[in-house]
Amino acid sequence: MAEASPNRPAALPLRHAKRSLATAFVVVIAIFGLAGCGAGMTAAQLDASYENALTASSERARGDLGENSEALAEAVGRAQRFFEAVTPESVRELAASTYAEDAYLNDTLAAIEGAPAIEAYFLDALESADVLRVDFRSIAVDGVDVYVRWRMHMEVPALKGGEPLLSHGVSQFRFDDELRILLHKDFWDSASGFYEHVPVLGRVIRGLRPSH
Repeated sequence: MAEASPNRPAALPLRHAKRSLATAFVVVIAIFGLAGCGAGMTAAQLDASYENALTASSERARGDLGENSEALAEAVGRAQRFFEAVTPESVRELAASTYAEDAYLNDTLAAIEGAPAIEAYFLDALESADVLRVDFRSIAVDGVDVYVRWRMHMEVPALKGGEPLLSHGVSQFRFDDELRILLHKDFWDSASGFYEHVPVLGRVIRGLRPSH
């Protein structure tokens, strides 16, 4: 068996390393509720679903928000209220008024269609998270697309001992005529945000990054 140096842990036999990685992935799946609702999709399938959603929502998305500051503030404010302190109670209360009935959500982890499925997805995620909060930092509008830069604060007992996890990203929103979210696509680094805090898997991810 390989000996550990002060700076390097002893190498695991391959079969044990594979088993540990598999266990880590199971932990991630359990934490983020990825057993359904569009989970299990390949990256290519996620991208394809996003492209399809862009096409499907292009004609229905409200296009005057760049010139209508009052409507823009109402649309973004409604989304911010949903994410500013996400709890099971707030999800049940606000999901249907925040997301259109046939809304599309792609958070880089899964693709979900329909407000009821999106509500169920958030409720599943909250079973493992004690705190989930997203603060909107800035907004930009390009045609029918509204881009929001945000900071996410999450506390998950199974990750990093329950200490606060912070992640930064950008969301693309398209709103319908009732200012509900028609399309929601997140762009963020899920590896640095959460995966690198999963035992074993996190060490592998950090080891793949170049040192500075």
